[in-house]
Amino acid sequence: MGGRGTPVASVGGDKCDAPVKQVIKIGADADLLSLPAMWTSERDPAPYIASGMAVIKDPETGIRNLSFHRQQIMGPNRSGFLLCPRHAQRIYRMYQALGRPMPLGTALQQAAIRTATEDTRLPEISPTELPFLDVDVSLLHGFQPITEKGEDRANAVEVGRHGLQIRRENNAGLLLPSVASEQDYDAVEFLRQLCRKAGLPATAWMDDDTEIQVFETLSITGAFEATGVDESAAVAPLLSETDVRALAAHCGTNIAALVQGATPSYYAPNCSDGTVNGIVLTLKPVGTDDTVHFSRFSMRPGMPLQSTAFDLGKSIADALSSGQLKLPTAELRVSVSILYDSAMHGSAAKPDLRGIDPKTRALMMVEGAKTAWIYSPDKTSDELLAEVTEKISVFNPEAAGIFSFAVQTNEATMSVVNAPQPTTGPDQRPTAVAGRFYPDDAEELTEMVDGFLEEGKGRRIKCKAIMVPHAGLKYSGSVAGAVFAQTKIPGSVIIIGPKHTRNGVEWAVAPNKSWAIPGGEVAADPELAAQLVEAIPGLKMDAAAHQGEHGIEVELPFLAKINPNVKVVGIAIGGGSMAQCSAFAEGLAKVLKGREEETLLVIFSDMNHYANDEDNRRLDEIAMKSLETLDPDQLFETVTGHGISMCGVLPAVMAIEATKQLGGLKSAKRIAYATSADVTGDKSRVVGYCGMQFS
Repeated sequence: MGGRGTPVASVGGDKCDAPVKQVIKIGADADLLSLPAMWTSERDPAPYIASGMAVIKDPETGIRNLSFHRQQIMGPNRSGFLLCPRHAQRIYRMYQALGRPMPLGTALQQAAIRTATEDTRLPEISPTELPFLDVDVSLLHGFQPITEKGEDRANAVEVGRHGLQIRRENNAGLLLPSVASEQDYDAVEFLRQLCRKAGLPATAWMDDDTEIQVFETLSITGAFEATGVDESAAVAPLLSETDVRALAAHCGTNIAALVQGATPSYYAPNCSDGTVNGIVLTLKPVGTDDTVHFSRFSMRPGMPLQSTAFDLGKSIADALSSGQLKLPTAELRVSVSILYDSAMHGSAAKPDLRGIDPKTRALMMVEGAKTAWIYSPDKTSDELLAEVTEKISVFNPEAAGIFSFAVQTNEATMSVVNAPQPTTGPDQRPTAVAGRFYPDDAEELTEMVDGFLEEGKGRRIKCKAIMVPHAGLKYSGSVAGAVFAQTKIPGSVIIIGPKHTRNGVEWAVAPNKSWAIPGGEVAADPELAAQLVEAIPGLKMDAAAHQGEHGIEVELPFLAKINPNVKVVGIAIGGGSMAQCSAFAEGLAKVLKGREEETLLVIFSDMNHYANDEDNRRLDEIAMKSLETLDPDQLFETVTGHGISMCGVLPAVMAIEATKQLGGLKSAKRIAYATSADVTGDKSRVVGYCGMQFS
């Protein structure tokens, strides 16, 4: 990749004032760094590359590990670079800087350095990753401004051929041609997505003060040779073994001093310091097998070793002094583990474990709020992967990232797990949002609910499922009330909606026996809940996931008013793939098919979030038309493909698929629609609310 002072490309070729149009094709054995650079103009101060992209790919497996996307416009025009490295087929870092022309050699050096070390969102590239990098280079060329006005600008965009760049005031963005092809965008939607990428309103592409250019791409591919780097690329230890033992002893002494009210020592004398990604202090009461871990992690920018170790020791002392942490004996053994030099290894779905030496590195997996890492030098990297996957109960393999760290510890092995476990909770689920999403006074709540039901009054029909919003009742209550007012509510209801907090497991059914509402309660159905857990893969009984949720809670007053004897099972859904949604639907349909009692499915979901009122209504219309097709696959693809932030799309997919499997689903009917602007009058940033019946 070249050092900071090492040239990474030679400059040569004929001079030319015209845009670069020549394509260079090279073989797999070509030396990319010896290729001539782009042409120069006498009017320009130095040679410039028109644009470029590099994708680093393993030549044996074909897996793309890293890529750089670069864009530079020649001469006096604006210029910039866009870098997107990939690892194990996942884009994981990007560098973008628009507005500064520079020589090719300088550009390549800075791009490589910034990509490898300066993207603050993600880890620096580890030396252990270098042996597995390979390079493709693509050129972005032919930048031309769109001169058409208003809606006619879409006619200048050829999907599949053109990429787009946009600029307005301080906002700018770029999308490659492949984005439109992969997402099946037409020209208008491609321009809308470009606006969103730049942080502009989706209709900004039609404004005269918005500058848009089209461009094309060409590719050059060849093997990347990391001279002097091999698979044994080593990372120097941060501490000596003596330092690790001394730091552990120092932390133990500090904990004892803090508990006793004595003065601690902030730094371990004669012990090195530095920046690390993780620190773990482990307490082991002497004579027991118990262990308690206190840890801190920072993938980027890292943490100072000694001051963070002191802070952890203080947290332990505070927990012991307050009685929050109770141990069977005051005699403790303290160990320390430090983790540094992070490296990325793909996902649980597509792991790439090359470069991991279990004798010196720990393996970590992260999925949402769940983390686990293991250091066990006698195991293989595959064995570590299997163990860490089991420890965090991976739900969605594609969303579970794999990392490795250099590790130093005074323990022979280490295993630290931070993953929620299902909890039972109280028999009655208490209210969480009374007084905020709806009145906490029973009479005031009854008056509000009665008003919404009267406002939406109509002939009540039997439905297989309904969809209602779940915002505060003053915003969405009229839409929800209209649906409930026109729907027969049977004795059994299953409410399914999105999970809004990181608490608890990913897919959770409430285990309680009843639901509290102001002035009363609504019965739950633990027996039905247990049947659902038995039939649906990944669904678990968990009170923690429902502890702060509002979506189910705001529907309960309507159900209780219409049918006081109703029993409600509540399900909160986190993430998931289409395949997982289908498996959920199959299990749900199986349970419902075996029940004699009629059961209504209630989907709670708001529509698009936080666009202006015009754009929000347009996006909501796309989603509602997709709902009306009764095609769960189309609904999933439409909402995700158009970037519509319909929070309950997964529950809607599940409920529609389940009712289709049960048979007899024929229509979806819109009952009501509104946005928050209908209540607040503010059209600049709204949320959409839709009420539908499925019968």
